[in-house]
Amino acid sequence: MEILIVFLLKLLDNTLGTMKNIYLARGKFFFSSLLAALSTTIYMIAVVKMASSDGILSIVAICAATFIGTLVPGLAVKKSEKEKLYIFDITADTLHSGKEFADILRSENIAIKTSVVYDNTMVKTLSIKAYCASKKESKMVNEIIYPAFKYNVYTPMSLD
Repeated sequence: MEILIVFLLKLLDNTLGTMKNIYLARGKFFFSSLLAALSTTIYMIAVVKMASSDGILSIVAICAATFIGTLVPGLAVKKSEKEKLYIFDITADTLHSGKEFADILRSENIAIKTSVVYDNTMVKTLSIKAYCASKKESKMVNEIIYPAFKYNVYTPMSLD
């Protein structure tokens, strides 16, 4: 029974510690600090319980709880996150191939914005901004983009 208590305490400690890191990375410093304080308190209780239980089984329980308590919250947060907007900033090698590629993106219902631009040698070409609202759309653009095109992909910072 002591080992189960140690396992659960360490699982809770690691879960809180992982959530603390996630909130810290998101700039939620006060909430992150509260989670850190609570995590430390639970950790200290787990250490006291471990000292009074069977050594090797407690160590195994703590290792397992550390693994699960770090993995599960990270996966849960990732699963619950909203899709990001991926913006492809593409410069075609020729005006014709740029128009052709833009039509392919339009046929796939991907939002685009095109502009006529000039390359380094002052040849008219097409600049395409493709706004992918999901990872699926982003992957599709990545797979069909013409090899001669130059492009960058970025995601704007979230506002939360």
